[in-house]
Amino acid sequence: MDSAYDQALYEIGDEGKFQKSFDIKYNVFLIFFWSIVYMNIIMSLAITPYTCKYPEKPLNYSDYDWKLKHIPQNFIIFYYSQTNLKGEIIFESCIIYTDPDLSNKTTECDFYIYDTTWYGTTIPSEKNWVCNQEINIANIFAYSKIGEAFGSIFFGWFGDVYGRRATYVLSLSLIVVDRLVSLMAGSSFMIFVVGCIISTLPSWSVPQTVSVISMEMSSSARRSFTTSLRYTAFSVGLAIMPFLYWWLRDWKTFVIVTTAPLLPCIMFSWNIPESARWLYVEGKSKECVKILNKIAVVNNSKLKPETEKELLSVKKQKSSSSFGPLALFTGARLAFNTILLLLLWVFVSICYSVLILSTGEKSDSNPFIQFSIQALAEIPSNFIGAWLCNNIGRRRSASASFFVIGTIWIIVALRQMTSIEWLRAWWISAALITIGRLTIAVSFFAINLLNMEIYPTCLRQSGLALGNVLSSVASALAPYILYLGRRVDPRLPGLILGTSCLLSVFISMFLPETLNAKLPETIEDAKVFGSKRTQFSKVSCEIQRTEDFS
Repeated sequence: MDSAYDQALYEIGDEGKFQKSFDIKYNVFLIFFWSIVYMNIIMSLAITPYTCKYPEKPLNYSDYDWKLKHIPQNFIIFYYSQTNLKGEIIFESCIIYTDPDLSNKTTECDFYIYDTTWYGTTIPSEKNWVCNQEINIANIFAYSKIGEAFGSIFFGWFGDVYGRRATYVLSLSLIVVDRLVSLMAGSSFMIFVVGCIISTLPSWSVPQTVSVISMEMSSSARRSFTTSLRYTAFSVGLAIMPFLYWWLRDWKTFVIVTTAPLLPCIMFSWNIPESARWLYVEGKSKECVKILNKIAVVNNSKLKPETEKELLSVKKQKSSSSFGPLALFTGARLAFNTILLLLLWVFVSICYSVLILSTGEKSDSNPFIQFSIQALAEIPSNFIGAWLCNNIGRRRSASASFFVIGTIWIIVALRQMTSIEWLRAWWISAALITIGRLTIAVSFFAINLLNMEIYPTCLRQSGLALGNVLSSVASALAPYILYLGRRVDPRLPGLILGTSCLLSVFISMFLPETLNAKLPETIEDAKVFGSKRTQFSKVSCEIQRTEDFS
């Protein structure tokens, strides 16, 4: 039997003008601008091609011969191929001959020359974070992701306890303020890192909050459409962002211009409505009815007096939100579902982060166009993901997409071992990464839906937050995987990620199918969701300490 809230939502309309207007404002325009701000610092960390600064060339030498005289060849990469994808000899980036006329003795570079063909300045080129300092880039990304993880825990709990609206306002404000800290860091590595960490603390709570509010006032049939809308806006934002960098060329100007559009969003942030379902679960009946009546007016409908009376009679009971993410592990089936989802978040996040980071560093073709094309590839994947999830189910969609992306990573690893020129061509690499971006977006889509639908109302935001925590921690490994590929063996990233994705195929098959399923409202519902004895109760979201933590 439906709850009083479900009955009220049915009466006022769960697919009306109010829901459509909310999605356009927040799941389209806000997510579009947020995606650019979220990724702008990552693109600014791109490592452009560089080499040691060597003496000015005399007239009787060619550019190539003069460089060959002063800069050694890269023998680690030389083992696999004597030339790069353009057919050019691969030189060392970090060492130079001390006296090329007398000996082959080398030393580390004191100064560097950066290729400015595409990027005017980036953070690494401005601060000389290359060679031995290149690890700074990996560390910044890792520290930011760890900050994102802690932020997800805090803001997930905050959203379930103090409401979606307050979480949204606080998160949006922190992102903008702390981007400014990074800009003013100067040459200080620590200040720059602090700015990045603070800005990433609330980063995912912005889209998470608007998606939860939208889902909690919409029909189950609208969930996949809203998710498609949000991911499409995210992909369009990523597709446009690189052209802004290409135009502006300077990383500081780029960050300022792309962050500025969030300022009006902060000014009008208090206009976002609180989730009526959250108010209902928390026993804030008057506020809940007030929001529902506002929705009814816009949808040209009316809440029945008897339904309103039933809503007003609801009293707040002890909430599971007080326990935060720990409540996701109460009961064997709920804990099992949570562990499986977290493993999928880990694998999908590592793959996606590696794809994003590797795209911006490509030097064999225009990195901005490549980045944009691969972001655009995610747009059809959102609708493909929606179609697959609505026709073959969430679980099978996740398994199929993981199988495809795993196969692609294995091909990428094997490609590093061949000397066949056309297999090593830049367009093969671009095609594989583009297909990978399309497929991994389907995986994200399916996992996101499963994550929102498996958990009860009182723990939904905590569930999403915990997923973001593991996602962020896992993403912190991505730059180190790329670092292994650049410094140790170029096959390693493909082998590591291919194995992880194929393992995910197996893991996803053990999750419950949520297609057309009624959302769990209570902890008791979630404890049996996916088991043979699934039968939803009418008990409020409540945890008995002696029962669940004994």
